[in-house]
Amino acid sequence: MNNITFTYNQEAALAAGQSAFINESGAYIVTIQEAKYMTSSGGAESIEFSVEADDGKKANYLNVYTKKKDGTPNKYGVNIINAIMGCAGVQQLTTKMINAHTHIAPELTNKRVGLVLQKTLKTKTNGQDTYSFDILLPFIAQTRQTLDEQLNGLPAQTIDKKLAMLQDKDERKPVERGYQQYQSEYPGDDIPF
Repeated sequence: MNNITFTYNQEAALAAGQSAFINESGAYIVTIQEAKYMTSSGGAESIEFSVEADDGKKANYLNVYTKKKDGTPNKYGVNIINAIMGCAGVQQLTTKMINAHTHIAPELTNKRVGLVLQKTLKTKTNGQDTYSFDILLPFIAQTRQTLDEQLNGLPAQTIDKKLAMLQDKDERKPVERGYQQYQSEYPGDDIPF
């Protein structure tokens, strides 16, 4: 008798070589895995989300800044957090300590919500390209409505309109070109007149 170790799964076979992470701007229905309270080295405060989309792709480090370095509220971030809460059906957030360095908002754990994510292209300090995502607009996972649409009895249209105009944001720094590199690429340009 042979012991079966694998049974063919076409869905798993087609997923081979695919990224396990969200890597494009778009609208995603996600389950919040963790909503962690963070403070930057400069003193700005945020809630950092780790999420998993319905297709299994993940996104981590989705920071929504709620307080500026000077301690004043970041209105945009506060509005996004409130919209996430409203779309997830959460009335208040508390703090739960996981360990000395990790505090989470337990009310958001395992909540489903829709998020429009915008990819931002960046340059690492070593000059290599990287990217991050920003939460542009939360929406209700079950209906694709924004809170405004739901409260006013309107059909879900805002997300599709936002997606039609959504583009990646490019914050990459231009490559700095030193004199030696310039000289070797353009021979003769350094000849004085």
